[in-house]
This record gives sequence, structure tokens and C-alpha cells, in this order.
Amino acid sequence: MSLFSRFFGKKDTPIQEENPLPWIAPEDNPWQIKLLDLRPVADTMLSTSKDPQMAQNAVSYSSEDGIVFLGQAPLIPVDMPANLTFPVDEQLYPGVLFTPEVMEHKWAIYFHDDKLIFVRSWTRQVHVIAHTRQENGVLIVEKIRGSFNEEKPAHTLSIVQFLMTGYVRNQIVPAPLPEDMKDSTRAAAMWSFSMFGKVAKIGVFDEQFRAQSEVPIRSHTMLHIATARGDLAAINDLHRKGYNLNACAGDGLTVLHWSSAADDTAVMEHLLSLGANPDARSVEGATTLMNAVQSDRLDVLQILIKAGADINAQDNRGFTALHRAAEMGHLEVAKALLAAGADKHVVAQGHTPISLAEARQVTAMIQLLK
Repeated sequence: MSLFSRFFGKKDTPIQEENPLPWIAPEDNPWQIKLLDLRPVADTMLSTSKDPQMAQNAVSYSSEDGIVFLGQAPLIPVDMPANLTFPVDEQLYPGVLFTPEVMEHKWAIYFHDDKLIFVRSWTRQVHVIAHTRQENGVLIVEKIRGSFNEEKPAHTLSIVQFLMTGYVRNQIVPAPLPEDMKDSTRAAAMWSFSMFGKVAKIGVFDEQFRAQSEVPIRSHTMLHIATARGDLAAINDLHRKGYNLNACAGDGLTVLHWSSAADDTAVMEHLLSLGANPDARSVEGATTLMNAVQSDRLDVLQILIKAGADINAQDNRGFTALHRAAEMGHLEVAKALLAAGADKHVVAQGHTPISLAEARQVTAMIQLLK
């Protein structure tokens, strides 16, 4: 090497990272960009805390409706304009968008007073509030106050987009990783795990990356929550305020579906008296009557039949309530369906109710359906 090269040669050659995480080539993913595979960290790490209060906080949201966070200001009171848009199912109603269930879920997300509220699960502290309006089936984020971790404003917007897709809609999309970590993939993965937990499976070193989705945002509405609590007064109040009795929650079910899980039928009967549609469909096209059949709830079934539910309604795959009863061997339910006029000849994906019973070798059901 020449003397010139020794003094003026390139000295900023990056140090090669030991045991880097794998990359996913653009041609191997639907976004057509280079992605970091975060799964070696995300799928193997467990979150722990030496602080018992934080551990308790992380799993304290099972019955939380988010109202308690309405008056709480973000830790970092920084404001920024925004223009994020999310499709909704006609209208997004106040309620719960994401409930942390394990310590690896890092955020609780709520929608109240036209605001998206992002709460750090371990601390129960509001970090970001997004101010929104709704127009023509679209939720529009106009302004954001707060920060997730003192990141740049553009990164804040991308994190909001990721949480609304990865957390709220349960879709695998690239997480926006800090650009200054691109030479240290494992450090980036640890940052991602701290920020997003196990939800982030893949990432991109682009702080402005925002994966789009056409899946509509739905909340576990306050009406759904009142239904689960059996709170008839709250149900009446929310009905008067214009909540749609037939709207689907984040799990794709209507309030009538939720009411069918209760031990007694008082809430269901009350919802029907208010005008809930007995044939309202879940996202998958299932009626509450179909759910009642699957749960072997003859009492619920009889109430729905009395309310005029369509016995022969078919879900998105073409199956009826009788298909379900036949396959599951619910004999008394099948008898009630047939007595109400169920058609035992409906074919769905090549199956009639009797063919499903025959496949399960349920002799009594086969005899009933012959």
C-alpha cells in the first residue's frame, strides 16, 4: 500500500454485523421492496418487567372501554398536521379498536370523541391522540398530537398507519423501522419488538413507509360493550344516540351475535324489541341463528325463529343453520329447524346437511334427515 493510500485511503468502511437478520427480496413480497425479516426476534422474544405494576398494567385492559383515557394528555405535547385515511364500515362508532391481551402487545387503541387514542400498554399512558373526521365511509386523520418515542413527525404518521393496520386490522404489513439502524438489523429488530411486540413480523428501513389496506376499520362499539355487560339502560341510551343495532364489531359480529353468548336471553330479546335485525350478518355472512345452532342454544334459536329469522339463510360459503346442526350432531336443534321449515336439500360446496351427518356417522341425525 502506498504512503498516500495509508493516509488518505477510505477509513469509514462499515463494520460487518455478526449474525444479521435475513432479508426478503422485493420480488418475494407483495410490496416489491427490500424487507427485513423480523421473525427470528419477534417470534422468539418474550416481554418481561421487573416492575410488578407494569406487568399488571400490560394485561389490565380486558374490560376497559377507553373512556378513562379521554382526559389524559400525551406525554410529549407536539402537534403535527396529518392526512391519513382509513376505510370504515359505513361509520366508525366510539369504542375499542385494540385490547392488549399479553405483555407482547404494546398498545391499547380506542376511538372516542372523534379521536384515535394510543395508550402504551405497560404504563397506561396516552402517547398519541389523532384528531379525525368521517366522510363517505372514510376516517380522515387531520392532526396528531404526541409522539410514540420522540421520533420525527413523518415517522409518527407511519407508526399510526402501522398500528391501524397491524394491530387494529390484524394484517401483516411492513413496520417502519428507524433509518439510522439499517446497518444493525438485530438492534432494529429489538427496537421493533419494543415498539410493536410480536405484531411486527417484517420491517422496512423507511420512516415514511405506510402500507395501505382496503379492509375497513371497525370498533368494538360502546353498544357491543353494553351488550356484553348486560347493561340495558346503556343500550337504550346508545340506541337513542343513533348507534346502528346491526353494525359489526372488530371481530365481525353484531350486537345480536354478542348477546347470544349470554347465559340468559334478556339482552337479546331487548335488542330485538329495539329493532335489531334477526337476520343481521357477520362479516363472514353468518346470522345469529347460525351461531345459536353451533352453540346448541335451543332457547336462543326459538327466540330468533319467533322474531322471524330466516331459517334457510346461507353464509358466505353457502352453508345454512341446518348444515351446522347436522355436522355437529345437535339433534334437538335440527328438529326445531326442520319444524320451522328448514330445507334439508340445500347444497353448499358439494354438501347437503345429510352428507355432513353421514361424514360424521351421526346415525340419529342421518335418520332424521332422510
